[in-house]
Amino acid sequence: MNIMKYRAAQAISTANLVSKFNKQNLRRVLMYHSVVKNIESAFQKSDIYSISETYFTSHVEYLARQSDSVDRKVVALEDSSSSCVSVTFDDGYKDTLTIAAPLLCKNNLPFHVFVTPVNVISGDNRYLSEAELVTLSKLPGVTIGAHGFSHQHLNTLQATEITDELKSSKDWLENLTQRNITTMSYPHGAFNSQVQEIAASVGYLYAATSSWGCYQVGVKPLEIPRIDVWNLDNQTTLKQKLNGQWDWIGKLLSPLQATIK
Repeated sequence: MNIMKYRAAQAISTANLVSKFNKQNLRRVLMYHSVVKNIESAFQKSDIYSISETYFTSHVEYLARQSDSVDRKVVALEDSSSSCVSVTFDDGYKDTLTIAAPLLCKNNLPFHVFVTPVNVISGDNRYLSEAELVTLSKLPGVTIGAHGFSHQHLNTLQATEITDELKSSKDWLENLTQRNITTMSYPHGAFNSQVQEIAASVGYLYAATSSWGCYQVGVKPLEIPRIDVWNLDNQTTLKQKLNGQWDWIGKLLSPLQATIK
């Protein structure tokens, strides 16, 4: 999404022109990726999922204040509470440990990190090393989940390949962290019924998607929708997204998202 499209979407959401889609009191799961040091690099990066430390800090401050309310308490993804918020990160970036974790832990906010083992093994310094992942897994309130072994579109693979991707990532993370891994998010948001069936068969209890929506009663635990957090999202925009003022985007994306299920 370029900046002009983003500003147009922001104007629509701010004006609340699509209030019929609003669902303010439903469970929301936020999807973050990378947190970068300065706001300029966040704006300049083509990756809309790299948010600045400045904006992320403002998000944490807002979530910490709201967490005092039953309706906006930040809870772990597996928590069955309704009308709450959960925080998730995909891919396993190093800045999840160095920037995001200290802020979240300081404010006693639990969060989930979905890690792709091949990113860790690669030695790419954008991602967590094995030692850093172990450190992250031991922090209070942190839950580690899988994100496929090699970040492939699972819905394009054969059953044996899907099984290998899901089981290998689970086993690798469990061996390294000495934690039970029962959660995952689908790489690229790509899944179908076969992927879900295999995920359940190898021991996953919860799986997060990239589909925009609320985690409400009736949602399958292996098909949890999330709310995208983008690099231009300031505190006001985060509040709007949690209030449901951006849910109309989910309606627009639904036909596209249906093609990856």
